[in-house]
Amino acid sequence: MDCESLQTYLKGFSLVRECDVVRNGMLRMATPFQYPEGGYIDLFLGKKQELFNDWVLTDLGQTTAYLLDLNIKPWATKKRKQIIADVCESLGVDQDGGEFRVVISPENIFDLSHSIVRLAQACIRFSDLVLTQRFRAAAVFRDELEEFVESASLQYDTAVMIQGQYGRDVQIDFQVSGRNVKSLIQTLSTANSAAAHGLSNEVFRRWYDISPQRTRYQFLTVYDTGNDIFREDDLARLGSLSTVLGFPAHQEELSLALAA
Repeated sequence: MDCESLQTYLKGFSLVRECDVVRNGMLRMATPFQYPEGGYIDLFLGKKQELFNDWVLTDLGQTTAYLLDLNIKPWATKKRKQIIADVCESLGVDQDGGEFRVVISPENIFDLSHSIVRLAQACIRFSDLVLTQRFRAAAVFRDELEEFVESASLQYDTAVMIQGQYGRDVQIDFQVSGRNVKSLIQTLSTANSAAAHGLSNEVFRRWYDISPQRTRYQFLTVYDTGNDIFREDDLARLGSLSTVLGFPAHQEELSLALAA
């Protein structure tokens, strides 16, 4: 393998999966980069009056909205502010309110791919603030649930991608094969009471996005009963699209549902 051969292998790789025009006239570029929850990062290219002839590549505030949906306020603490400032400085990204952007002069527009990578990398690093809030608790809970499924001698896969109704795949924590039914499991766990509502909404969004698949799968939301912090209305809302079971409190019910 040499550099010339490598270029042959990478020739078909694209930084833009889809492109269309949104209502404000900017080009929306769907990139192959993803937020921690599995959603793809969209970037937008256009011109703004205050920038004269320069182009602007921006996330239009979607990364900030993503964090706020999960009850993570990006500028709530000095530590988070410093993380954002450091990322912006290291990657050459500007912050304009809740929007992150790269300003491109007309003579540098042909180097757009470099700007796309820089801004997408910044969006990923900003979105990783989610992991500082809940990664540890959620990961431990998923590991415990995986041990439970494995002990039942059921065939399963983790982090499966299911086709959504809006043209994007949705990542679900587990797919488990019972005797007659395949189950999709989305876990719900956090030690942070402030984040519980946002996480519940995210799980509901995932179920809604793949709701046409309910004829093929049994949808199960399994929430952590070790942290009694989930709102009853959030669990009831999830119950409209899935069967909601607590773990480890409802192990017997869960075992029966998965073996069906």
